[in-house]
Parts: sequence; C-alpha cells; structure tokens
Amino acid sequence: MNIIQRKIWDYMSKKAEDLGHQPAPILENESDRLTDLESLGIVNQEIRKDQRFSSLPRLASYLTECPQAWINIIDKDTQHCKVDYGKNSVLSYMSREIPRGLTTCQFVINNNCEPLVIEDCSVDERTKKMAEAGGGSFPKFYAGSPIVSKNGFILGSFCVMDEEPRSISHEQLDGLRLLADQFVELLDTRPAPVPLIDNKETLKVTGDYYSCATVLFSDFAGFTKKTESLQPGELLEILSSYFNGFDQIMERFGLKKIKTIGDAYMAIGGVPDKDSDHAVLVCKAAKEMINYVKGMSVQQEALGKDAWDIRIGINTGSIIAGNTGNNFDIWGDTVNVAARLESASEPGKIQISENTKQFLPKSAQVTFREKVHLKNKGEMDTYFLDEI
Repeated sequence: MNIIQRKIWDYMSKKAEDLGHQPAPILENESDRLTDLESLGIVNQEIRKDQRFSSLPRLASYLTECPQAWINIIDKDTQHCKVDYGKNSVLSYMSREIPRGLTTCQFVINNNCEPLVIEDCSVDERTKKMAEAGGGSFPKFYAGSPIVSKNGFILGSFCVMDEEPRSISHEQLDGLRLLADQFVELLDTRPAPVPLIDNKETLKVTGDYYSCATVLFSDFAGFTKKTESLQPGELLEILSSYFNGFDQIMERFGLKKIKTIGDAYMAIGGVPDKDSDHAVLVCKAAKEMINYVKGMSVQQEALGKDAWDIRIGINTGSIIAGNTGNNFDIWGDTVNVAARLESASEPGKIQISENTKQFLPKSAQVTFREKVHLKNKGEMDTYFLDEI
C-alpha cells in the first residue's frame, strides 16, 4: 500500500469510526486461521496474470450479472484483492489493499462458512456506516461466498458487487460457491495433514472441507420400547435386515453410508463426488427408505409382530469429511442440524431444511411445517418432503 492509498484509507477509517462503524468480531480460532493462511503463501503471491485464476472473477460477473467481481484474501489487518474484474479502474486500484475493518468481506469470516448477501449496503447495520463514509464510491449490493481452505479455515471471500441494490438467485449464489471451491482446488496443493499423537498411540487424522453436501439421518420410532420386548438376537436380526436394505438403496443412488449408531443410520451425498445432484439423490433415497420400511412392516404384521417405522432428517451445507484411523466420518454444523431434523421429525416422514429445499426442483412437493424448534439450534423453517 503506497503513501497516497494509506492516507486515503486512514481518513476513511477515522470517518467510519466517528460515524459509529463496528468492525466484525474476531473469531476465537483467528490464530489458527492465520497459520493456515500463511502456510498457503497466497498473500504474497502475484496471481493476477495467472491464467488459472484470472478468468474466475469474469465468470462470476457473467454468472451473477454483477459488474464487479473480486477474489479477496484477508490476513490479520488487511484485505488483499488477488484478482478482480470490472470496469471501475479507480476502485480496482484503490482496493488492491484495504484495511480489514473497512471491508464488507470481513463479515464473511464469521458467517459460519455460509455465503453472505447484502442487498443494500447503505441500509444494512453492518455496512451502512462504511457506505456513508465512502460516499458514492461504496457499492450497494454485495454477495460473497467464503473461500475455505481444505483444512476448514476461511481465507477470504469470492464476491460480486453492484452499484445499485438488487437480489441474487439461489442458482447464482451456488455458482459463486462453486467458483470459490475451484479457486481453492487450484490454490491448495499442500501435502496431507501429518498424524496426530493421542494416548501414546499414532492416530492418523485426515480430512477435507466440502462447501456443499447433503446429510441424511434416520432412526426407528419407538426403538427403546421395542428393545424391551425382543430378544437380543431377534433385535439384531431385524436391524441387520433393515440396514442391509438401506445399504443397497445408498449404493443404487451413488451415496455414501457413514455409519450406524444403535438404531440410527447415517449417509451423505456430495462426498467425494462434488458435482453430483446430491440433495435430489439423498431425498430420493430417503423416499425409498420409507417405502422399504413400510414393505418390511407388512411382513412383520403378517407374522403377528409389531410394525416398525422410521423418522428421517436431511440437511444440506458445508462439512468436513475424512478419516480417523480406519474410520470414515463427517463433522460440522450441517451434520448436527441433520440429526436435529431427524429427532424433530415424525414417524414415516422426511423432514428437510430450507437449505435442502433450495436444491430441489420446483416439481418437488413439500409441506411447510411453520417454525420448528431444534434442540440447541433454536427455531428454523423446515418442510416435510412429500414427493420428489
């Protein structure tokens, strides 16, 4: 940052502060984030003319119909624009380096790995003081998808902007996410994580960040009561027949079984195949699971035994997927919400999140459940999936 740029940004910072602007809070894992950022060396790399990266903002601009598109990396106190596209050459020059506290992208860092959309920066509480300080040069519309390293740390934002307030479609926002993922794939060529030592034994932990996957949880309604009336051998035989059937359904739809825990069954779509239509596939598999259990229940009742029923919860979002030793597993808030959706569902029904619904075709039939309280998550808009 040269002397002229520094003076201008210092003036802007003071003006925004006087107006009452509050920068985004710094996260508790900021030191780990900065360590991960430093290991990539992207801050000091000159990639503006690198053909692998230079076309990505232009694609984002075409996709979203926004005149400005930037790839911004944020370190401890500065936002670095690594590649940009747009007609405003003055804005482009001045924004190569910006104090972190004056950027809109700073709010992406603590947005829980979710994209951030501000339809009018001049009225949004987070940005209106900055817009006022910047006068007419501050863009009004902003949409940013987090740039997340394979270790799960947010490095910055792949964003688009417009001089006028507007909105963005789900498809355009998801396209921006895919471009952010592509940037990370081109950028991150580090070796796999080293083994971790736990209780004097070597435990190899590896994992990758996936910006979008669909998680399915199911369990059997009234399972605890059934365990009281069945012999252990009979209980295991029945569970095995159900789980084997579920495994075949997952295989048919190209999905991945994660594990079973007691009577719970867990699967995922979009890992490792990021390009699959995972939300649709998982929902179709869930419908087949419901039908499979209904068919098995008819057989149980014909033998004079109690029918079984399941609840299913489905959520779509970012996750970490990898291995702990020889066991594959997934982690993240998306997984937790899927589990909560299952526990709050009803026997014989599939409860999906708003995120999952956004990825389904318009022909999908759902029933809105009003606000549903999910344990440790508060109230969320959810739906029962009727047809897919």
